[in-house]
Amino acid sequence: MNVLKKLESIFHLCSFSVSERIKIVEGDFKVEYSNLPSFEELNSLLVNVPTRDTLKLFMKSDSEDIIRISSSDLFEQDKYDEFKELLENDEVISVSVSVEKVVENNKFSIYSFSSFTSDLLAVSTLEAMSSFSHLLEDIDYLTFELLDQNYFFSTNTMAFVTPNGNVNRNSYSRSNRLNTCRDTSYFFNANDYKLLPEDFYFNINFDNNPLTPLFERISTILSLVYISSTATISDHYLKIQIAGQRSVDFSYLINNLEVNKELYKIYCWIYTDGSSIDKAVIARNIISLHCRYADLLDTDGKTFASIQSNFNLYLKNNVTQYLDVKNKLAEFICDVIAKTGDHVTQLLSNLKSNLIAIFIFLFTVILTNIVSDQPLQNIFTRDITAILEMVLLGSFIYLFICIMETNYKLKKTKDSYTALKENYESVFSEDELKEVFNDDKLINDTVKSVNRGKWAYTIVWGIFLLLLFVILESMSSSPIVKPYINKFINLLDSLFT
Repeated sequence: MNVLKKLESIFHLCSFSVSERIKIVEGDFKVEYSNLPSFEELNSLLVNVPTRDTLKLFMKSDSEDIIRISSSDLFEQDKYDEFKELLENDEVISVSVSVEKVVENNKFSIYSFSSFTSDLLAVSTLEAMSSFSHLLEDIDYLTFELLDQNYFFSTNTMAFVTPNGNVNRNSYSRSNRLNTCRDTSYFFNANDYKLLPEDFYFNINFDNNPLTPLFERISTILSLVYISSTATISDHYLKIQIAGQRSVDFSYLINNLEVNKELYKIYCWIYTDGSSIDKAVIARNIISLHCRYADLLDTDGKTFASIQSNFNLYLKNNVTQYLDVKNKLAEFICDVIAKTGDHVTQLLSNLKSNLIAIFIFLFTVILTNIVSDQPLQNIFTRDITAILEMVLLGSFIYLFICIMETNYKLKKTKDSYTALKENYESVFSEDELKEVFNDDKLINDTVKSVNRGKWAYTIVWGIFLLLLFVILESMSSSPIVKPYINKFINLLDSLFT
C-alpha cells in the first residue's frame, strides 16, 4: 500500500513533498476545510500503515483548534467530528505528518524511495554506514519494503523489495562472520560500524540505481578493513596497515575512496572456508609485496591469483619447500650471474694464451737462427716474415672466433635466465618475481660489465697484433705488405699532383 499516495488522495492534494530519513518520514501541507477527509477515509489510511510503524497526523486550524491522530492509538470518530464542527467553511488547516519507522521481524519500511536515497546520499559515507549499522544490529538479514516503487535489488544481507515480495536469503550468520573478522583483523571502530562488505555488495541490481556508488564504496572500505592487519577510521580518513613480508601503511579520504571489486573477492576468499587467519597471513604477504610497486587500490586479478597459488602450496604442507624453492632459485640466479661474468674472464684467458703462443713462436724462430750457421743475420727473411704474418692473421681470426663464442655464451645465458623466470611465473606473483630476481638488475649489470670487458680486451688484442705487424714489416729484410703500401701511397701522390 502506497501510504503517501493514499494521503494525497484523501486530502485531495496534487502532491506534497516529504523528507524521509532513515528512521522517520516528515511532511507538511495545507488543506481547505472542504477537502478534509472523512473519518472512514482517515481510518483506512491508518489501518494500512505497517503495524511496526507509527503514523502521526497533527492538524491545526487558523483559530488554533488542534487534533492529533496516531495509527498506534484508537481513532475516535467523535473527537474528529468535534474538531471539524469547530472549523469555519473557509478555514485553511495546517497538517503535519510524520511516520516513525522501526525494524520488526527483519523488515523495514521505505515510504518514498527517492526521498530516502536523496537524504542518504546527502550525508557523509560514515554517517550512512552508521545508520545501516544500527539497522542491521543483531540481525542476519533485513528486508526493506518499498511502499512507493516496484524496484528489486539485493545484497547478501539486505533486500529492497515490494511488500510481500519473495526474498531468497543466504543462510549464514552475520554475527559469526563479524566475530571471525574481528579475530583476523583488528578494527578499532568495530563497535561503531558493525558491518560487513557483503552487506553492500550487490547480488541483484538495476540500472541507474542511485545507491550503487555509495554501496560499492562502503563495500570497498570494509573489504580494506578486514583484509588489513589493523584499521582505524578517524577524521573521515581510513588508515590501515598491512603487516606481511613488508609492513605498509595507507591513508584514504573515505568520501573520495575509489571502488575496487577485486578487494572484495580477496576478502570473500579469506573468510570463506578454511582458516581465515592462515589465509589472511598469506594474502597480506603477497599484497605487501604488490604494494612495493603499486597502490593498494590498484590491486588486480593477478595479485588475487598469486594469493591463491601461494595458499595452494600452503595447503600441501609445502611451505618449507616453497621457501627452499625461493632459496634455490636465488642460488641459481647467483650461479648464472657468476658464469656470465666468467665469459669475459675466459676471453682474457684466451688473449693470454694467444700472446704466449706468439711469443713462444718468435722465441723459437730467434733461437733456431742463433744456432744456425749465420746467427742473428737476416732473422726476418721473406719466408720467416710470411710465416709470422700468417701467425698474426691466425691470431686475428682466433680473436674473431673468441668474440663470437663469448656472444653466443652470453646469449644462451640470457635465454636461460629468461626461461627460468618464465617457468616460475605460475608459482610466484609478479611482485615476488621482481623481488627474487631483483627486477633483473643483477643480470643487466653483469651483461653490461661483460660487454665492456669484451670490447676492452678486443681493442687491446687488436692494437697488440697491429703493433707486431708494423714492427715485423719494419724489421723484415724483405717485407711483404710494405711494398704494396708504398705503391698505394705513390699512386695517391701521383693522382693528386
